[in-house]
Amino acid sequence: MEWDWSWAVGGVTAEVPRTTGPECINYMTDRRRWIETVLLSALFIFIMHRSWKRLAPIKLPPLHEIEKSHSPTRLFLLIAMSIVFGIEMGFKLTGQSMIFALNPCHVQTCLQIYLLAAKPTKTNTAMFRIQMSNLNGPFLAYLFPEVEGRTYHFEQSTYWIQHALLYIIPIYLIRSGSYTVEDLGDFHWTKIGTAFMLFYHFIFLSPLSIFTGINLDHMLCAAVSDPFQGPNYRLFACCHQALLCPLLTKGTVLLFGRRINSSSDKNGVGVRNVGCETLPAAGTEAAMYHQRKQQDYATSEEATETLMRHRYNAQAAAAASGGRHSHDADEMASIYDAAEYRMPTTRID
Repeated sequence: MEWDWSWAVGGVTAEVPRTTGPECINYMTDRRRWIETVLLSALFIFIMHRSWKRLAPIKLPPLHEIEKSHSPTRLFLLIAMSIVFGIEMGFKLTGQSMIFALNPCHVQTCLQIYLLAAKPTKTNTAMFRIQMSNLNGPFLAYLFPEVEGRTYHFEQSTYWIQHALLYIIPIYLIRSGSYTVEDLGDFHWTKIGTAFMLFYHFIFLSPLSIFTGINLDHMLCAAVSDPFQGPNYRLFACCHQALLCPLLTKGTVLLFGRRINSSSDKNGVGVRNVGCETLPAAGTEAAMYHQRKQQDYATSEEATETLMRHRYNAQAAAAASGGRHSHDADEMASIYDAAEYRMPTTRID
């Protein structure tokens, strides 16, 4: 009994250039494709494994942030993306081209729908950070649009709306504090995300393109608008995407990440990035314990340690001054006592 795959590939024709057909299939030899697939997949596995071992522990948002209900904006984005994705899949089924649902932008759409609906966990945060390296998809979709084969009413509109949401949703999730990203100077998650994205192309889309003769995300032949035409176009793609993905990831966080002051400038406290795991700089230790919020401390043990360190520094400063500032020392001691009484605690389930 043979499977009927007409619903997935029956509508794919060579009417749209570089989609299928002899020109695309013979663009480069299958031997060259398989050699690149094996060697580059091994390289990407090595990069992911090496970066994974160097990852810092994931810090979740405060408990009250995790348990709170989804905001109206988040629900709107969830419903909007779900509707657009459902319409897009309807077009794919109608046109018998469901195989294109395996393209990275559709996979990323499913992941973002899940992240919008789910609560922050370490696993979900890891998936969010990995998908942040796939912002090249919506970026290139707007830079080099491919809408020639979209002939149904509203089909081109879903293309633009879907790819716009693919960029808007990560920005919203970062600004809302639901998911955290690594520090701007930490590129381990970016390396993992970029390597995983390229690994998906070579280990899955490339063999499937060879077997079906369909150009899935341009793994069979280069796009018409690709400036790097020729048999080496996939190697060039790995190089320029390895540069573009980190640039988009870090640039998005830098431009759209919400920044607030954890305390006033006169206390010597710098700016804290909301949504990032950026620790205070070495010169920011002057912030008093009672002036910090509960979410600035991961556990009550950290709060206790901070309190004792500041108390020790105050006593040392008073001793060094020879009692000339005894009034200030007494005032600081009273503040610390009050802070100890108001020590926040974090419930650990």
